[in-house]
Amino acid sequence: MSLGGLWDDQASRRARGALAIGGILLLLGLALVGIGPSDVGAAVALAALLITVYGIHTFGRLGPELGAPRRRKRKKKPASPAAEDA
Repeated sequence: MSLGGLWDDQASRRARGALAIGGILLLLGLALVGIGPSDVGAAVALAALLITVYGIHTFGRLGPELGAPRRRKRKKKPASPAAEDA
């Protein structure tokens, strides 16, 4: 079963993968830091945050989902005749 559109796109898979890997690495980094003072844990947590930011940025650059309802533009109100006379 294919969801189609955005879900099958290569860029979308890459962004979702970056978000998943960033989340897992962040948990690992926090666990390493929680065990004791560790520069390795801090480096892993920092790398995980950078990967997560990259994933969010890439996912946001994909644009709106296909089939998503579009926002309607507001119609401008016509100028009132009283404002034209002044």
